[in-house]
Amino acid sequence: MLVEIVMENFFSFKDEATFSMVASPIGEHPESVYGKDNIAVTKLATIYGANASGKSNLLKAMKMIQEGILLQNYTSTEWLDHIEPFHLDARTEKKDTMLEVSFLLDKKLYRYGFFVNRKRVTEEFLYLEGDEQKDLFFRNATGKIVGGEWAEMFRHIILDDTRLALSSLLSAPESAKHLELKLFLEWFTEMRIILDTSKIGLAVSMAKIHLSKYKHNLLALIRVADPTIQDIVVHELGNPRNGRPELAFFVVKTRRNEAGEAEPHCENFRFQDTESAGTIKLLALAGPIIEALEKGGLLMVDEMDTQFHTLMTRYVLELFSGDVNDKGAQMIYSTHDITNLSSSLFRRDQVWFVEKDSYSASHLTSLVEYRFDDEERKNSFEFYRNYLNGKYGAIPFPRPLDWWVDNGK
Repeated sequence: MLVEIVMENFFSFKDEATFSMVASPIGEHPESVYGKDNIAVTKLATIYGANASGKSNLLKAMKMIQEGILLQNYTSTEWLDHIEPFHLDARTEKKDTMLEVSFLLDKKLYRYGFFVNRKRVTEEFLYLEGDEQKDLFFRNATGKIVGGEWAEMFRHIILDDTRLALSSLLSAPESAKHLELKLFLEWFTEMRIILDTSKIGLAVSMAKIHLSKYKHNLLALIRVADPTIQDIVVHELGNPRNGRPELAFFVVKTRRNEAGEAEPHCENFRFQDTESAGTIKLLALAGPIIEALEKGGLLMVDEMDTQFHTLMTRYVLELFSGDVNDKGAQMIYSTHDITNLSSSLFRRDQVWFVEKDSYSASHLTSLVEYRFDDEERKNSFEFYRNYLNGKYGAIPFPRPLDWWVDNGK
C-alpha cells in the first residue's frame, strides 16, 4: 500500500513536497482506514486545485517512479528525457530532481528514492523503516552500490548510470527467487496510473468481460450509468479499415416484441455507438477499478470524474472507501468537481489542495491542517463551501468583469 510520495524540483514542484496517505488520529470514517495495528493508511484521497496548479504533476511523480523501475514503455535514456526540473528559476534548472516513495508490503514499511537529472542517476537508496530499520542499499554519485544489506546482490550486476539500480536488480534472473523483490515487482507492475482517461481504451475491461467472475461487477458499475443495460456481450467484427477481425462490446437491452412482451435484444447495440461518453468512460475504467479492488492495488486517475454524473462518481468512491474494499486497494484521483467534497464522504486527511505561489511553484496542503470548530464537525460541514470561499486556497482568481471592456487601457 502507498504511504507517501515525496518530490523536489519536479515539474512545477520546486521545493520538497510530501503527499501522504497516512491516517491522522481523527475519528472520522474509520471504515476508510487500513492497518490499525501497524501504520494506518487511508483507502482514498482526492486532489483539488485550479487549472495548471500542478495536480497532474503529483500523479506524474508516481508514474515516473513506476516507469523508471519497470522500463516497460521506454529505454532508460528515453525515461531520463522525461525528467523535468522546475524551469522558472535558473538555480533549479541545473539541480537534480528527487523522487521518493514509501510503501507497505507484507506489513513492512519501505522507503525508496533517487536523485536524477536528464543525463544520469546521481543517487539512489532503499531503506526498511519501522522497528526493523535497515539500509538495504545505497548508490552514490560514482554510480556504485556502497552500502546496505543488499549490496552483495549487485555483485554480478553491471550498473548503467542512466538506469535505476532497483530496475536492474528486479530484472536479474536471481530476483525471481527473492520474496521481497517478487513483492516489489508485483506492486509496481500492478499499480495503474492513468494520466489521460481518453486513451485508456477498453482493453482491461475486454479481458475482464471474458471472466464470469468479474462480469457481475462490471454490470453493477455500468448500470450505475445506464440502468437499462441488461447484459454486455463481446462479438467479433471485421475492421472496415483493414478487414482484420476485432472484438467489440455490445449491450443487451429490453425490447417489447409485437405481442408487447419484454425480451432481451442486442441487435446493432454496439456499446461505443449507443452509449454516452460518460458510460463509455466508465466501462473503460471499470477494468482498472475492479482489478484494484480484487488485488488490493493502487489506482491513480487524473480527472477521473470528467463526463461523470456526480452520483456516479460517488458510487465509485464509496466502493473504495467502504467495507467492500478489504484487500488493501487505494484510489487517488484529481478533480474539479466540488459536489462530493463533503465530510459525509471524506476524512479531512483524504483531501489535498495544490496551489501555485507568486513564483509559479506548486505547494501541497492537506485539509487536516486547517482548524474546524465543533459546530462544523457536528453538522457534517460541507467542505466545498469553505473551498469556494477561498479558505483553503487552490482556486482560480478570475479578473474582474470590467477587464473585458477596458480595451487594454
